[in-house]
Amino acid sequence: MQLSGAVDKVSNSALTPLNAADRAAVIKAVRADDAGRTVPVSRQSRQIQVLSKWAMAADVSKQLSQTDQTERNIRQAYQALENLRRQLNTPGHSKLSVQQQQQAQQQLAQLEQKLLHKSSGLNADLTPVSAQPAPLKASLSHNIDLLSERRQNEQVSILLGRSGNAVSISLPAGQSAEQNLHTVQQAFARQQISVGSDNQQQLYFSAEARDARKLQEPWLISGQGVRVAAGNPVSVKLQAVDSTLAQLGKAASTADNVQAYSQQIQQAQQQLKDALVKVQAQRTALQAQLVAISQSQSDNTELNALSQQLRIEMQSGSKSAVSVVMSQANITRSLVEFGLG
Repeated sequence: MQLSGAVDKVSNSALTPLNAADRAAVIKAVRADDAGRTVPVSRQSRQIQVLSKWAMAADVSKQLSQTDQTERNIRQAYQALENLRRQLNTPGHSKLSVQQQQQAQQQLAQLEQKLLHKSSGLNADLTPVSAQPAPLKASLSHNIDLLSERRQNEQVSILLGRSGNAVSISLPAGQSAEQNLHTVQQAFARQQISVGSDNQQQLYFSAEARDARKLQEPWLISGQGVRVAAGNPVSVKLQAVDSTLAQLGKAASTADNVQAYSQQIQQAQQQLKDALVKVQAQRTALQAQLVAISQSQSDNTELNALSQQLRIEMQSGSKSAVSVVMSQANITRSLVEFGLG
């Protein structure tokens, strides 16, 4: 039986927020169970509204549970880094011993392994996981220097793989590293690519998923012999960027100054603080959404009526009783997932 126009109108408003599986389950659950028997349009509309809100509330509750878990993971990771920082700040010692370097690497590797789990809710750069794919990040080899100050003007051209896109960078003589970075950032911004650098003047590039190809394929770089060898273009493949914790682990193997390394740990902790702010804002929004759904719900009379209807169908031996049970069960799928964590 096809849903009537009135029910379709309800579907557009009540079912739109649901995913495909829940939407299909709601519609199936309120259709006539036996051939030739119909359910009044008003009742169908009411059932769709009630079950849709029920499914929406279950989905929001599940998201809240995931948000709470992410917040716990952030706090635990922050405390783990704080404990490591305190362990390394041994009174009377300004340099990291070999034992301390190994200790830091081991603890950071363990923490990273924990956060790699899908349920951690964090990306490799310690930002909260979102519905959108995380931006692709890559670094340029130290052999290509676009930042240091030089005495000559130079024009550098970069072909971004097979995408057909290209970047042209004019670097004037005597321009500082900060100014050169700004010039490079402006040039790549036209290709929707963000650029940053570290203390060693290594360049890092970031692009959203739709522009990821520009960073995944080898670049052809040509110059005038100052920063890039003159002649045929040089093919350069960007390198994958290590996770924040992996970078800390590598830094520990070469770090000898306790204070400098402690500051690097604090930078990672700041990333976790920023992530915590975002997660808490997300939780506040979800809580408000759940309250709005609850306030729009009528009393439980309709849900009780639906349960009674299901019981009657099962006792009557209706040939569609099994499909009715399955449809009702699909509606509660999000609740079951939420309950199981």
